[in-house]
Amino acid sequence: MKNRINHQKMDGLLKQLEDDYIKSVKENESSNVEAFIESFLYASWIYNEQHMEEITTVLSRYSKEEITKSTMSGAFSEMIDQLRLKLQQLDKEKEYPLLHSDHGSNLIVALVDGLMVQYFVGVYDVERLRELTPFLKKVTLNTLRTEVE
Repeated sequence: MKNRINHQKMDGLLKQLEDDYIKSVKENESSNVEAFIESFLYASWIYNEQHMEEITTVLSRYSKEEITKSTMSGAFSEMIDQLRLKLQQLDKEKEYPLLHSDHGSNLIVALVDGLMVQYFVGVYDVERLRELTPFLKKVTLNTLRTEVE
């Protein structure tokens, strides 16, 4: 895994969000993919709710080009790489082929981020996301079982 961005020149708030994300992934003590996904979803709702102001500030800075596209995409890529590595380590039997491709972790992040956008605009509240988590876990795991062509 290569370092894509210069962290010394990186926006401080984006750096903090990246650090928090990577720490959360690394410290998740789940022993299998199923438990990790469940824990990851619940933790995502809590973290994003608690840090929505910081997240929207970073997105605003990005939209104003105060954060460059290469820095933002580099930070996302590093976070996704950490998620991919963790999940691949947990999937020793390769029950989830999509995790061993370039797309599995991206799809998980897309699901979470898409739901957080809906949270932000008022479609869901965190309590509803918590209630949906068992279903979302099942959908995610079924998706990750998809064979890669």
